[in-house]
Order: sequence, then C-alpha cells, then structure tokens
Amino acid sequence: MAEEELELDVNIPKSNKLTTILLIVLIVLVLIFGGVGAWLFLGKDTGSDSASSTSSKTGGNEKAEKLLQPLHYLTLVPEFVVNFGPGSKVRYLQVDLQVATRDKAALAIVNTYRPVLRNDILVLLSGLTFDELKIRGGKENLQKKLLNTINQVVTNAKHSDQKKEKNATNSEQGDTPDKQVEGPIENVYFTSFIMQ
Repeated sequence: MAEEELELDVNIPKSNKLTTILLIVLIVLVLIFGGVGAWLFLGKDTGSDSASSTSSKTGGNEKAEKLLQPLHYLTLVPEFVVNFGPGSKVRYLQVDLQVATRDKAALAIVNTYRPVLRNDILVLLSGLTFDELKIRGGKENLQKKLLNTINQVVTNAKHSDQKKEKNATNSEQGDTPDKQVEGPIENVYFTSFIMQ
C-alpha cells in the first residue's frame, strides 16, 4: 500500500462573521424564550399555591385542610365477643376493631361514649349469622355497618353536646340503623376476626 499523504488546503476561508453572530443571537433568543416560558409555567403554579393557602387560612376549604392532617387510630378494647345462634356451624365470633379519623375531637367522643358504642356494636354483631360472615363480601358489609353505627353515635354526641337538649343515648335510639351517616370516622378496621 502506498502511503497516503494528507493534504491541507490553506486557502479555505475562515468562518463568516455574519454566520457566527446570527448563531449567537439565535442561541440567546432560545435561552430567553425558554427562561420566560419556564417563569410563566412555574409562576402560575406558585400563584395558585399561594391563593389556595390564603383561602385555607381564611377557612375557604375546610375539607382539604382536614385531609392534610395525619390519620389517628384508636383500638376499641376489649375485643367484641358474641355467640352465634343454635344450629350454627361455629359457636362464637371474636372481633378486634380499630377506628381511623383525622379529627382528634372525634377520638375523644369515641372514648367518652365507649359504653354506647360497645352496646350498639354488640347488638349489631349478635344479629349476624356464620353464613353472612364466611364470605369476604359479608365482612365488607359488616365493616360498612360498623362505620355507620360509630359515625351515628359520634355525630349524635356532637349534636347533643352542641344543643345540650338531648342525651346522646336517647337521640341514638331514635335513629334508623340503616340510615347512612357521614361522620368524622373515616374507616373501621378488623385487626382480628375469629369465628370458632
């Protein structure tokens, strides 16, 4: 193979000054438009955050403010034990429950009205059968009923504390158990569910 020689052409003109200036101007314009676009995009988010924080300080959106609070749990002790009726495949049901809420005042009400809650929960549990609880849907239905029962007692207690007219147990007895109640208790959890 023959050696190849590298030829350099020294007559190639150097880059045009006009092309260099246009390239620099184009880069500067892209940076400026990118910066302005980012500022507008981020500026809108910051503005809406400050507006929402201002409205929450003034009480504009109380539900969103409650969602920011941590979730608190309370175990209802001792566990609930009920017997199944005669002819059932199992003899008794033992359930440990925990309630979850973001409202500390609701936890205080649950503690204060613990005898009323225990009574209502035991009455609810004693009316169930093994066949209702052996499937997952039955347990989920029971969970909804327990949540409704606890919220009913808590909301009645709040109303009776506010009005000072009725005793919470008397007002609770007048309500229908199937009526859906929205209350501060968000969920009821089974921490133990034993049927023997």
